[in-house]
Amino acid sequence: MLTYTPPSASTFKTREKPWLLLLMAFAWLWPGVFSHDLWHPNEPALFTAVEAAVQSGAYWHADVLGRTDFSVSPVYLWTAATLVRLFSPWAMDAYAAARLASVLFTAVGLFGCGVAGFHFLGRHHGRSVVLALIGCVGLLPMTHFLNGTSLTFAALGLILCGFSLAGKKVIAASLLLGGGWVLLSLAEGWLLPLSLMALALLLPLHAAWRFKRYWLTLFGAFAVALPLLPLYPFALRLYSPQEFAVWRDAYLLGIWGGLQPHNLPAFQTASLLYYLKNLLWFTFPAWPLAVWSGVRMRITAQAWGVLAAAWLVLVLLLLSFDPQPVQERLVWLLPPLALLAAAQLDGLRRGAAAFLNWFGIMTFGLLAAFLWLGFAAANYGWPAKLAERAAYFSPYYLPDIDTMPMVVAVLFTPLWLLAITRKNIRGRQAVTNWAAGVTLAWALLMTLLLPWLDAAKSHAPVVRQMEASLSAELKKEISDGLSCISVAPQAETARMAWAQYGHLPLTLDEHCTYRLVEQPKTAAAPTGWRMIWQGARPRNKTEGFALLEKL
Repeated sequence: MLTYTPPSASTFKTREKPWLLLLMAFAWLWPGVFSHDLWHPNEPALFTAVEAAVQSGAYWHADVLGRTDFSVSPVYLWTAATLVRLFSPWAMDAYAAARLASVLFTAVGLFGCGVAGFHFLGRHHGRSVVLALIGCVGLLPMTHFLNGTSLTFAALGLILCGFSLAGKKVIAASLLLGGGWVLLSLAEGWLLPLSLMALALLLPLHAAWRFKRYWLTLFGAFAVALPLLPLYPFALRLYSPQEFAVWRDAYLLGIWGGLQPHNLPAFQTASLLYYLKNLLWFTFPAWPLAVWSGVRMRITAQAWGVLAAAWLVLVLLLLSFDPQPVQERLVWLLPPLALLAAAQLDGLRRGAAAFLNWFGIMTFGLLAAFLWLGFAAANYGWPAKLAERAAYFSPYYLPDIDTMPMVVAVLFTPLWLLAITRKNIRGRQAVTNWAAGVTLAWALLMTLLLPWLDAAKSHAPVVRQMEASLSAELKKEISDGLSCISVAPQAETARMAWAQYGHLPLTLDEHCTYRLVEQPKTAAAPTGWRMIWQGARPRNKTEGFALLEKL
């Protein structure tokens, strides 16, 4: 059977409405997308690639200042560039338009996982899966900033949805499963999708997956995936044989690199420990609820349980061989964890549900109060001690109170207070309140303190500071081409920052009288040069910039 109804579901009637879930998901998706610059470290390079694609119309690979970067998916690049063309500048700035790609792909992933929960677990469980995902803090940066991991999440959601439809709608299941594998190959290389394809072939070893419609689904999914998987590398080879060689030798297998001669990947105990440690916060509250489901029932007796358990084991095994751990790859575990978390949510004991609810109320209530205090400190100087710390961490910030973010912040707080006052808290209500708390905290952070964060995480204040240090005569000479400021080709951070926020052109000509260099703030000027300005983002000890004049 592909549909499972928990024993307690018959005794518990939910009063939740689907439109409330849609409203919460909508409220959760948008804070942090608008009204700020590109934030270090990932956004500047990704937007540089998007901007190059908009200007050149070339979407085969990301171009970051002339350097090919295959870590950015061509699908994400194409989507972000298209959204910039559609919505910038008339509806929003180019940064926000590009971030819409992350919002779009995350919404696809949430929808796919929600539909899978509905078909695997039964009525009302699709929304439980989505609530468990919204409650995971690890999804927040992926969703609201320029981040290609959102495409991975969308592909995994489609794959899970395809598995869930295998017993009901063979054609739809085949398209979702095969299409999800292909999309995943464009986001993470071939290793992960090939592993999930192997998992799909091995599932019939369990009796729950041995039925005719699943065999037909497998046939259809492979009929979709096998012709499409080599399509991108084939087209890339025709477009640029040199770039294809780079992709083949260094990126084809994703976390394992490519086909260049190298030692076989080895089991990394440190990588496994890294992922297990970060999983505790990245996927909370999905993982403890998944453990509860495993304790409460025999999940391997159900088709969805076999899939989820095998998926988790497979991904953890892959991550154990990861030579360079990155916490964003924990997204690979989220769909099966959320599915397991929703399975026994309505059967969660009252004490456990009450504790989760209490913990969420205390955590997000105190965090919301702190964020309001931080807003008052940064803008009005009270409390004084907190105002000192705010100035220490973001010294370039000038008090900035915008009406619209304030309206959003003022609305979110009482709505959250209204949501947590419900009585007869059960498992689903506790998770709903947790997701509401995450939404509240993120919304307050991205409205009340957004300008303060922007001043600390953006390079714009540093660029403005450098240009303000120059005389009006020198600025005019540089603008007219009578003088110039050089920058090294490898100084990509400086080149991207000054291209986005500066008004004076930089050149790669090494014979200029002035040179912009990347160096720590404590470094001295090299021989033959005089330092006329230096600066850095606040509290950054390793990254700094200096403007030098030739003696």
